[in-house]
Amino acid sequence: MRRRATAAVLTILLLAAAGLLGTVVSGSSSSLRAIDSERYFFEGRLPPGWQRSDARLVPLLMPREVLSVGTFPMPVGGGGNCGREPVAAIRRMRRGDALVSIQEYVVTARMRPHLTRSFPPKSHRLGLQGLRFGRLASAPGDPGVPVTWGTIPFSEAGRAFDALVYFRGRPSEELRDAASRVLAELVFQKRTWTLGS
Repeated sequence: MRRRATAAVLTILLLAAAGLLGTVVSGSSSSLRAIDSERYFFEGRLPPGWQRSDARLVPLLMPREVLSVGTFPMPVGGGGNCGREPVAAIRRMRRGDALVSIQEYVVTARMRPHLTRSFPPKSHRLGLQGLRFGRLASAPGDPGVPVTWGTIPFSEAGRAFDALVYFRGRPSEELRDAASRVLAELVFQKRTWTLGS
């Protein structure tokens, strides 16, 4: 009896050390996957089923894409809205897919006194208010893709961002909550921004 109890305790300790205990619990914080960037000074966690793009989806320098995450493999290619929308990824989306792309602006001395007026603190934007449904087209004559989408400006740590949020079709509450959680889990640190960085 004592050997069985010892073996059970050892098994639990080994599972915990391997990180396997707790990932089974749906929605637990341990089921979130950590992400970070030393280059762009942020860290965060992604819900299950979400992945980070290894490459920038759009090549713009201003605003500059610092992170794109979605529920599907995201191809590179921009267009629409002055080339800042990840149109290749949007076209790849299937019903039930989501994409969140974070783009950062250089905060100039002129912008700084009014930063939170133009870019409300991130904590005020977590509900993803202002999304709309329609067809997103990248060129005249393009029939477009039916998406629920929006641009959500926010600030954190003296930095200014837009979160470009896209759902193929109309999102479920669960998917909308997951996208909101992506934004909530991101933490941006102060940084000195240079155009080439």
